[in-house]
Amino acid sequence: MIKKANVIKIIVILFLSAVAFVFYQYNRTDPIISLGVSTDGRYVISAHASRDAHPFYPKGQLVLWDIEKKEKKILADNVNAYSANFIPDSHEFIWQDAQSVVHIQNVDGQELEKFNHFWVIGHLMSANKDFYLSANKYGHLYKGYNENMVPIYTDGGTGAPLTLSMGENYFLSVGNSGLPDNKPVAETDLTANPINPDDSKNGSYDGVTLWDRHTLKPVARLWGNVGKTTGLISPDGNWVVTGDENSGYYMWEIKNLHNRLKLAIPGSGIYVKEKHDYDSSKLLPIPPSIDDRGITAGGVAYAFLSEKDFIGLGKSENEDGNGYEFAALYTVGDPWIKAYVEIGNDPSISTNYYQRNLSVSSAPKAHILVTGQATGGGINVYKYHPDKMELEKIWVAD
Repeated sequence: MIKKANVIKIIVILFLSAVAFVFYQYNRTDPIISLGVSTDGRYVISAHASRDAHPFYPKGQLVLWDIEKKEKKILADNVNAYSANFIPDSHEFIWQDAQSVVHIQNVDGQELEKFNHFWVIGHLMSANKDFYLSANKYGHLYKGYNENMVPIYTDGGTGAPLTLSMGENYFLSVGNSGLPDNKPVAETDLTANPINPDDSKNGSYDGVTLWDRHTLKPVARLWGNVGKTTGLISPDGNWVVTGDENSGYYMWEIKNLHNRLKLAIPGSGIYVKEKHDYDSSKLLPIPPSIDDRGITAGGVAYAFLSEKDFIGLGKSENEDGNGYEFAALYTVGDPWIKAYVEIGNDPSISTNYYQRNLSVSSAPKAHILVTGQATGGGINVYKYHPDKMELEKIWVAD
């Protein structure tokens, strides 16, 4: 016969197990699809969705992470997983709910503004909030919202998700790129109208396009990438860096857009088309201790670790993310690799498929890099040490 004390003990254990299970389910998050880091490197906002979520309408949790306190807080459920982003130079962020309402909120939980909008596959807001840039599911670009919304580009057909970045004078849109055969490195004599009212779309500025932030006109189509492509404007506003699924890694000088530099590939160098061979004259040797641990140079996401130093993160060889443990480090204006920095495989980062190009972000001034995780719903946080050109993992959270 079971003693009464044992029965009570079993009931308590079952109750505590149930409480733990409910707590785990409430706090469990799906993989990160988009994230943003505050300029000071203190906070991260992330939006999550499962791998089998709808490719245009992924929905999941919105989570706020406090790097300093090492805390996590789930803010909302059923949000647009493409929509998490911080507003520069602030502790305010933007996100979109399932009813397509965009919210401007701060880390203290105060909602500052909200407005109805179309479903976004990427959006940005300037530090002074006078420039809101957003893309719809067709890759069409708009400035502003409500009665102040104006079209920038409606001639495209590239789907989700776009990579958008913005500097003081320009913004960059990066999506799937077409074949660059017989194209200049930069097409600056642009005549196609980006506002096409017809049902037939020409994709006139799909791929990699640099836009004037003041006139809203295209400045240049940048050619060289093929297929799924990602890219950023450098924090100093002087360079554009891109990478694609076919190992095309490039850098353009904005003041002289015909100056395109090919980035060196680890273990190979810079491909010289005329010679059908690689130039390895200034290639940084790979230390034997890391040679078999995988080194990536880009393709899914780029991140600036300082005002000038950046890394590219490519698609992992395996679906669970295992593959690359190091990333090549570059400096704007120089195509040669400066160092190999460790990103690790425990846990693997979130670049395990191309639609996660928004799951990596950084705070260059604070030297903070944040990635999602390949299979979990957590984040990996790194501190970059520019004097040593080393990347230190400072927090792994789930």
